[in-house]
Amino acid sequence: MFNSGGGWRRDSVAIMLLSVAFLAIAAAGIAWRAAAPSDGTKINVGDAVTSSEGVTVQTIVADTPLQVGDRIVAIDGRKPEDALKDGIGGDSVRVGQVLRYDIVRDGRAQSVDVTLREYPVLASVLRGWPSLLVNIVLLGTALVIFLVRPRDRAAQAAILPSSIGAATLAWSGYFQLQALDLVAGSQFWRWWGGQLTFALVWGGIMHFAIAFPEASAYRNYRRAVFAGYAGSIALYPLVAAFALITLDNPLTKLAVAGSPALPTVAVYPALIVVTLVIKYIRTRDPLTRRRMRWAATAVAGGAIVYLLVWILPAAIFGSPPFPIQYQTLTFLPIPLAVTVAILRHKALNIDVVLSRSLVYGTLSVGLVGLYVGVVTLLSQAFPPMDRLWQQAIAAAAIAIAVQPLRAWLQSIINRRLFGERTDPYHVVSSLAKRLEGVHAPAQQLEAMVETIGTQLRLSYVAIELDRTRGSEKAASYGEPTTESHRLPLTYQGELVGQLVIARRGTLGRKERSVLAEVALHAGTVVHTARLTADLTRSRDRLVQAREEERRRLLRELHDGVGPTLAAVTLGLHAGRRSLPSGTAAEPLLERLQQTLSGAITEIRRLAHDLRPPALDSLGLLGAVEEYIGSVDGHGMAITLDTPPELPPMPPAVDVAAYRIICESLTNVTRHARANNCTVRIQAGSELLLEVIDDGVGIRERGGGGIGLGSMRERATELGGEFKAEKMTSGGTRIRATLPLPGDSK
Repeated sequence: MFNSGGGWRRDSVAIMLLSVAFLAIAAAGIAWRAAAPSDGTKINVGDAVTSSEGVTVQTIVADTPLQVGDRIVAIDGRKPEDALKDGIGGDSVRVGQVLRYDIVRDGRAQSVDVTLREYPVLASVLRGWPSLLVNIVLLGTALVIFLVRPRDRAAQAAILPSSIGAATLAWSGYFQLQALDLVAGSQFWRWWGGQLTFALVWGGIMHFAIAFPEASAYRNYRRAVFAGYAGSIALYPLVAAFALITLDNPLTKLAVAGSPALPTVAVYPALIVVTLVIKYIRTRDPLTRRRMRWAATAVAGGAIVYLLVWILPAAIFGSPPFPIQYQTLTFLPIPLAVTVAILRHKALNIDVVLSRSLVYGTLSVGLVGLYVGVVTLLSQAFPPMDRLWQQAIAAAAIAIAVQPLRAWLQSIINRRLFGERTDPYHVVSSLAKRLEGVHAPAQQLEAMVETIGTQLRLSYVAIELDRTRGSEKAASYGEPTTESHRLPLTYQGELVGQLVIARRGTLGRKERSVLAEVALHAGTVVHTARLTADLTRSRDRLVQAREEERRRLLRELHDGVGPTLAAVTLGLHAGRRSLPSGTAAEPLLERLQQTLSGAITEIRRLAHDLRPPALDSLGLLGAVEEYIGSVDGHGMAITLDTPPELPPMPPAVDVAAYRIICESLTNVTRHARANNCTVRIQAGSELLLEVIDDGVGIRERGGGGIGLGSMRERATELGGEFKAEKMTSGGTRIRATLPLPGDSK
């Protein structure tokens, strides 16, 4: 993937060092916020700063006399709009210090004394648990992928943006800007730095769009990545300079110049979409396209949910139906979709390790939630939460839940991602239940490969029968790949076939044991299927040979015996005419002529029974139509429902079809006392014959006469099916299916 052996090492080391640096920056941001006091407010410099008279409190995050909606005009005499002119921030303040806030509440100006308190760091983090969850999943998945495949550019592109995202959350995601930060201390610059790293996050997303699932389309890969990161930052000074020069309102200037991520958020989503679309169009590899579709679907789905749940309701109704902190959950499908791409389409081939990371990542989140829940319950029941026995109960709850919760999560994730690879009994049991409802051996093989593929999450499964001339594929599931494994299928020590599977990576010990157990039971089914296939071929050859012999006899009778006997008849007739009237030999010749005429009639009947001549001259549809025209239905209307033409059929099939239809119509005219009858012929993978009447219906018991038995035999000897049934609405339905060659569809 790289031009030199040391190139990927340098990239990996640089990426890892940068990731560690941003994680350290995240920790520093938390410490920075925890060391400074709070006035309990939250503002948004990009949205709330819209008036030259002050800023508006959006949220209350701690105990404070201020209220949501208060417009802050000044803090200890210093106006927020003077921040740009006098310098943002100012002298440090301390916990317990009292500041005078000049505000406008409900249209009336008033002053409020605010005592500064410690910032609720832990409460803010817990309140932002959706962002914490998404960041843990992103960072954990990216870290495991990177550690296992450090040379893969997609892995490098995943770890760095995740680390930058952690810094963004720690600096400005959990701890938003407060009104105090505009006039005192240095917390504004912490928040501003978080916005700057948020711009870098979009550069990281561009990095991932360039690298995932491969970066072969870029000749200057490093330059493209550098341009993505640099561009996300370079947009800010251009927009900030424009705002400072052209805008008049000082707070509006602050809103633009104080939001480094604003221009990047406006430009980069479109650039990323264009990059992915161009990459998808230029990619010809179907596997690469499938990988990209998973990630694209997740991104598009998250964007649609974000638009429908938060953006549009806020624009139409003034506020979204759910709190704004939940919007981060819309990004959760992205790492999951990348995981699916990795597991199902061999994006990075580290499925086992990644499954463990998902287990422990989910376990960590679950235990944190359990701990918070236990602590909350104890604090409500026995406040305050500062006694040793209360903390011991919370710790014990976590300790007790660790092992069963881990085992349960491991089982669920393994089952969803890899199927039942560790439970041979479950796979064999599922296979037995599936085969129990399938009777035809050929269909049993199809059911077997489908069950094995779905139960073990295999991309390809096939069964090949062992023949003297080589292997013959009998059934398959999924799409074949270049990498496959073959397991012998035996029956009583004899090799009867092979089980061919394809999966991502090598087979583990447990997977081999599962497949060995499945192969042991599959050998019997394959042996039965092979015998059935051999029997079917033998039957087909016998039927074909019989029909060929009948056609030969028909030709002999038609072209040999028939003309000879006709000539003898003419000779006898001529001999009778040449004898004088009243000769004693005349009655003898007359009897011989009559006997010979009867023999010719019998030969014609035998020839018709061998193969109706109308089939050769008119075809099946024409022969059936001719027969219907000759039927005396005593006023019964017969409707023929057929396609314009039928595909070529073996002689045995059209003879059997003709006989079944003729015998069915004979039964209808003799016994049904019907007014209407429909003859339907359809051809697909098999030839479907139906004769339906509205008569008295067949007797449910004792109704199987010679005609029905003959029709059933004709269908079954060709491998078809036959059914005669009395319909609930009255009348009888005769239904027969006869197999056709595969190219007849």
